[in-house]
Amino acid sequence: MKLLRLIHAVFLAAACFSVYSNGYDHAYNLDSLHTIAENPSVRSLENIPSFFTDPGTFSTLRSNVDYRPVLQVTYALNYSFAERYSNGGYKMWSWHFVQILLHLCCVLGLYTLCERVFRRSYKDAAEWTVASTAFIAALVFAFHPTASGVVNYLSARSSLLTAAFLFPAIVLYMPRPSGVDRAWRLWTSAGLYGLALFTKVEAVACLAVFFLSDVWDTRVRAPDGTFFHHILRSLNVRTLVRLAPFLALTLVYFLIRRNLMAEFEFEEARKIEGVSWLDYLRTQLIAWWYYVAHWFAPFDLVADYQRFPVSRSFEPKVLVAGAGILAAAWCCIAQWRARPYLAFLAASALALLSPHSSIKPLAEMVNEHRPYMPVAVLSLAWMIPAGLWFMGRSTAGKVVPAIALGLGLLAFQRMTYERNRVFHTSESYWRDVVEKAPSSRSHLNYARVFMARTDFSRALEHLRKSVQLAPFWHVTHVNLAVTYDALGQDALALEHFNRAVDYDKFTGTALSFRAEYLLKKGRYREAANDYVAAIPRSLEHYRNHKGAATAFAGLGDADGCLEHTLRCLDYEPGRTHREIRDFVGPFFVDPARQRAGIDYFEKLKARLPDTWWVYENIAILARLLKLDELAEENAARSKELQASR
Repeated sequence: MKLLRLIHAVFLAAACFSVYSNGYDHAYNLDSLHTIAENPSVRSLENIPSFFTDPGTFSTLRSNVDYRPVLQVTYALNYSFAERYSNGGYKMWSWHFVQILLHLCCVLGLYTLCERVFRRSYKDAAEWTVASTAFIAALVFAFHPTASGVVNYLSARSSLLTAAFLFPAIVLYMPRPSGVDRAWRLWTSAGLYGLALFTKVEAVACLAVFFLSDVWDTRVRAPDGTFFHHILRSLNVRTLVRLAPFLALTLVYFLIRRNLMAEFEFEEARKIEGVSWLDYLRTQLIAWWYYVAHWFAPFDLVADYQRFPVSRSFEPKVLVAGAGILAAAWCCIAQWRARPYLAFLAASALALLSPHSSIKPLAEMVNEHRPYMPVAVLSLAWMIPAGLWFMGRSTAGKVVPAIALGLGLLAFQRMTYERNRVFHTSESYWRDVVEKAPSSRSHLNYARVFMARTDFSRALEHLRKSVQLAPFWHVTHVNLAVTYDALGQDALALEHFNRAVDYDKFTGTALSFRAEYLLKKGRYREAANDYVAAIPRSLEHYRNHKGAATAFAGLGDADGCLEHTLRCLDYEPGRTHREIRDFVGPFFVDPARQRAGIDYFEKLKARLPDTWWVYENIAILARLLKLDELAEENAARSKELQASR
């Protein structure tokens, strides 16, 4: 059987890498931009310790900050590997390869979980039946189109990595069929759970899965009783001792998280305005069935479904959804004595989904990567009975089901392969969303595609639709302002910049964009004020300090320019050295500011005493002011330093 499992593993690996083979050149989309592509913290392995102490390293957007240090470690390692072997840290092939590899880990994790659940439920089942059922369940998961949004969307690595840790953690926690348990299994499970928790806070839901496993174990040791009776009997010292390391890790994690995230808690920015916890719960009753339905019929998948309807009353579809959930729960509980795995799998899936889909309102009613692990776990509730039924058929009776299964797998493989193309470019990604589920965000991002092409008429078309759907969203107003600026319509540009600043409650993004506009117009005092106001609210440190330095240079303020230059040197020294002339350009274009420029570079010598370009710039400014002796002295020093490099 070990050889059979090895063959299965090889085949599953081939399935995963083949079905996603056309995604090695796709684009960075949505959250992958501010967490990876635009995030300087992932570009150096030296930043890894700071991932565990500074949540601000997670994103360039303050309102999107989260504490996911283990996830960030994989980003930094991925960037370093790509930088070394691909001559570019953001070469997509290595990032996509890791995504597929993590998906394979999850596929193998589901395979192992299926085996464990099957054997625990049917001790007399043939090894071939168990392994074959596990293989089919894993193969369906490998090919399933609903996983395409998780594998192709880099920011969804959080879901992949969390599941990759939790699948083996659950398997190791569950008692072995032989009844012989080892301490190392429990401690390894706790370690994997800890890694998952420091990858994504939602992993805490797995505590319920561990407890449900203990409830099932109680039923194995004392078969008499109902589901709720076994829950009560599981509330004992033995269960507490088993869960103790997991509870301790959870307590430590939340103490750390609470302390580090204190200044980044923007709950209002993380949910739809006006949606109560009850509205969210009613909506999620429908969303749960939406996720299950997509397992059986994965058609018209949407990468960014912002317009999923919110249920603000107990309308008929909410009542039907609730009734369906109660009916499913009753069936599982009624089968507790004969088939306890049904209740275990269904309750585990619901628990794993609950951090996203219960009573805490989030900004999205549904999300493509939320059900990745929960629905995979739930699928075993019908895959295991199906495997038993199939293996019990005669050879002739297996022909039609086998053909149906083969056609279904072929269809899933083809659908996933085709869906991968949606993620190829930003245009294909957002066009697909706009066509299937138009929303303010999808129209905005589709507009950005046309802005990049300087097709501003098409961009305005979608920006106007975006602002109609969300009139108070500052991001749309920023992009409207940028578009009007490009069209030379200054009044409209400034109007939308001002609106964006008024509506931006949680970040300094709108202030930064308006400051750049004002800087370009030579309105240095207003630009400096905006940059200074943006700095404490924004995580784009380099951008704002660089802009502020330039604005103060425009004001002829050497000390102000120096202060912000030094901050840029703290954040990104290499980039500051390369772009220094952009920082201080205003010192060179106006004779009234050239003396201040010399003063600025003279003071910068204290920080950079042996940097050739400091002396070269003093020499250039001195020549402009006809200070020949000073110019010659610094030019000579600049050449000397360059010669010694």
